[in-house]
Amino acid sequence: MKEKVLITGASGLLAKKLGKKLAHNGYHINYLTTSKKNISNNTFYWDYSKNHIDTEALNNVNHIVHLAGFNINNNWSAKNKKLMLDSRVQTSNLIFDKCKELNIRPQTFISASAMGYYGFNQFGIKTENSEPGNDWMAKLCIKWERAADKFKTIGARIIKLRLSLVLDNNAEILLKSCISFKFGFGVVFGNGRHPFPWIHIGDVIKFIHFGMTEKKLSGVFNLTSPQNISHYDFIKAIQKTKYKNAKIIYAPRLIISLLFPKKKVLLFNEFVLSSKKATNNKYQWLYPNIEDALNDLFNL
Repeated sequence: MKEKVLITGASGLLAKKLGKKLAHNGYHINYLTTSKKNISNNTFYWDYSKNHIDTEALNNVNHIVHLAGFNINNNWSAKNKKLMLDSRVQTSNLIFDKCKELNIRPQTFISASAMGYYGFNQFGIKTENSEPGNDWMAKLCIKWERAADKFKTIGARIIKLRLSLVLDNNAEILLKSCISFKFGFGVVFGNGRHPFPWIHIGDVIKFIHFGMTEKKLSGVFNLTSPQNISHYDFIKAIQKTKYKNAKIIYAPRLIISLLFPKKKVLLFNEFVLSSKKATNNKYQWLYPNIEDALNDLFNL
């Protein structure tokens, strides 16, 4: 009998690609969606604000991959920050409560988290044992991860993924970085020396599958490439792989700060994510360096 996987965040790019890959590997996939028009034989409706979930989605589930969440790229208004928090934490709580109520005991609960756990304006190398930050995004990530930990009480193995910038050919960071290249130049923010933690979406998907199959794997993992690069290195790699005749220019930090008065703390964070825990657990990277990743994403 096929193992059943429930994936939340059905409309998201990662959820769609993960589901397709796992189905190809012989799993039965269920999705949870907030859109009634997307309901199908394996896609079920839920609404955390009404404490509603179609419990058919949970029947006989072996693994839950929780990827739902209001996009962090949206405006950081007070209203949106609450949506960002509730769409991650309350949804996790809803799944847990229904599993407990129905005596459903998934083997594995894999939850997205983010490198935002370590906070804004940070420096140095961050391992999974590093202290969290104290800003709103760090506090969101702490609550997000604590909600995942509840599944231990019903016997699930917990894996929490502190994601770096996920690169895909439809990812905002890559699309926006390529806009200026189409006009003949690539833009580096500030001096470009600040770290650029990244991971290819293929490695996120592979690691989630790895986490489902490696029964001894548990806890928090920084999901980031083993190659530590700067923002300049990222822009230079785009130039080298696809826009060889383009020029590199620098946008002064002051201009970036004026354009992104709040989100500049993401663009200019100074910490490096350590990937050693994943590597030490014998994870084999598909795309360990940025040029290989971009060659794949640009279909070169």
